[in-house]
Amino acid sequence: MLALALALACSGSLAAGIGKAAPFDPGQAGFQVRYKDETSPYKMNAVFLMPGEVLRLEVPGEDTGAFSLEYVDGDAGVDTSWMISAQGPRSWWWHAPDSAGLYTLEVLRAGGDTVRFNAFVMVPSGEMKSGYLRGYHIGDYPPPIKKTEFYLAPKGFIKVDAEAAQAYVSPHFRLSQFICKQAPDLPAFLVLRERLLLKLEILLAKANEAGFACSTFHVMSGYRTPFYNRLIGNVKLSAHQFGGAADIFIDNDPEDGNMDDLNGDGKSDQGDADMLIALLDALSRNETFIPYLGGMGRYDKTPNHGPFVHVDVRGFRAFW
Repeated sequence: MLALALALACSGSLAAGIGKAAPFDPGQAGFQVRYKDETSPYKMNAVFLMPGEVLRLEVPGEDTGAFSLEYVDGDAGVDTSWMISAQGPRSWWWHAPDSAGLYTLEVLRAGGDTVRFNAFVMVPSGEMKSGYLRGYHIGDYPPPIKKTEFYLAPKGFIKVDAEAAQAYVSPHFRLSQFICKQAPDLPAFLVLRERLLLKLEILLAKANEAGFACSTFHVMSGYRTPFYNRLIGNVKLSAHQFGGAADIFIDNDPEDGNMDDLNGDGKSDQGDADMLIALLDALSRNETFIPYLGGMGRYDKTPNHGPFVHVDVRGFRAFW
């Protein structure tokens, strides 16, 4: 089934005509920006930092254009010049404030594109008391049993209020799509990894190339607190708890909370999840995709949900 789905997805033979969305814009700029351990070609990005952390931003390559970094969140009358230190014509340090919140930066190329970063300064995990962070139930993280940084308890949590929820964290995803499902009210707290967002953007572009018209993925489950993860009976070291996983499906035609009929057989089932998994599997065999390796699982519909695909960035290939 997977081999057939891969062949059909790559050819786009069954995908032709699915969806009526406008032509897909991948949201890429004319230059890339390197930050933390990532390199992004996108015009919109997110970065998650601890209070007072110093972030280095750099335009790699041999581009001779004139670049600058600007802080654009801008409270009137507040001196923000101390936040930015130029390290060269295409390299800067940004000094995150001590206060948690959403701050906006832009890397500008003179006469050209702008690359924006929504910088979320997190609330330190040290503020947690008895599994609660400012009244929000996080629970206790399991001790890491795998020798990888991915499974370490987070150092901080992103505070999600009404403004932050609507903020874009990449060209096609908002922060609100990754909030834990345990409570409907804001504020909430979550963990999210920059690498997961980049992986989702790559997969979304590939899905549109294959003919599956969609402006974003429906994120059925993003972050899960350890409390909620135990509540729903998930595995102890679920990647969702570490901000590195998303359960997704294409919901564009019609937008009804269920996976679209991607393989054209007139129904929504695991065969449609297979189509999406096939694209992800093909990407995972490309050398340039190595940084984004992780788990991928396909799930059939149940009385509680439709078919979906799990993706994560645990750092090694896993398939189910």
